[in-house]
Amino acid sequence: MRAPVIACATLLSVSLLAGCGSPKSQRLLSQPPTPAQTGAALPLDQVPTPVDLAKFDSDPCGLLTKEQAAAVVADPPDGIRATRRTTLPAFGCTWMNPPGALMAALKPVQSPKTLTELSTSPLKKSGELEPWTETSISGLPAVVYHQFGSTAECSISVEVTAEQMLTFEIEGKDLPGSYWDTDRCGGVAKMAEFVIGNLR
Repeated sequence: MRAPVIACATLLSVSLLAGCGSPKSQRLLSQPPTPAQTGAALPLDQVPTPVDLAKFDSDPCGLLTKEQAAAVVADPPDGIRATRRTTLPAFGCTWMNPPGALMAALKPVQSPKTLTELSTSPLKKSGELEPWTETSISGLPAVVYHQFGSTAECSISVEVTAEQMLTFEIEGKDLPGSYWDTDRCGGVAKMAEFVIGNLR
């Protein structure tokens, strides 16, 4: 009568061991995020409702909620590292899910600081920001471009005041946990929409 008991105990041990691995983190979002709402191109210097940048200046890394970071950087968001950027030519924050690409929200403090300056910059004139697409995000003029012709990377600059644009970008190749691996500019546009909404 002992053999069946031992067999059952052995089977129980095996089944418990099979389930003892570290649990896989669950996604925070129940479904993929919706794309950013972009609009028609606007004059590059037209800012009908300027954005207050006080929150950006004081805490740029606090401008994405946990859910928003999951939507644009990586889901689950537990491994995301946010780092404040304090060196010229731009201040802001970078978010990264190591060892993946980084996403950034930056405030240029050296020229080009506006879309007009960017559109006449040496980089633009030399073709280093192509393809260049003018659009609008959250009712503000915006430009989508690829620095040095790399479509793996994407930048979106949005005119938020008469004297200042914000630049959102993604740099690098791997995007572990990201919803935007095949639509890099879509992810950057969504981040811009979140940040501008939170500044307002």
